[in-house]
Amino acid sequence: MRGYSNLVTSVSKTMYGIAGAVLSFMVILTLTDVILRNFGRPITGSMEIIQYGGCIVFSFSLPYGTLLGAQVLVDILLERINKKNRRKIEIITRIVGVILFLFIAYNFFTYAFDVKRSGERTATFRIPYYPFAFALSFSFLIQSLVVFYDLLKKIKGDGK
Repeated sequence: MRGYSNLVTSVSKTMYGIAGAVLSFMVILTLTDVILRNFGRPITGSMEIIQYGGCIVFSFSLPYGTLLGAQVLVDILLERINKKNRRKIEIITRIVGVILFLFIAYNFFTYAFDVKRSGERTATFRIPYYPFAFALSFSFLIQSLVVFYDLLKKIKGDGK
């Protein structure tokens, strides 16, 4: 399990680093665009780049955030349940999570092929849509692996 843990952690951290770099680029681009707009010279297509950057930032930061446990938990109901039943519920929710994220990854994957086949591109820069759909698919695949890792920890009793 240590090898699986290292793989999931390193891939998630790398994706998180990419998300951070893209976010930094988006901030610089937005700042530059705002300044240049005041001089009547806006950056053409900046909104396109910001939209695709947002896609990468959101999807690539999700697995590492989950790995860190950075999501908001509402456990009002779980507080009133004994430990044994709480663990069962947590295991069931992790199984449902793995299935859900695999389903999302699969659907983005098939969507990416559909978009690639149709040749859809952005209006200004003519950037194809499909690489971003593949990136989303990859991200949700890694997310499912992170949730599966959490499931393994819960089964072993290592989880919180």
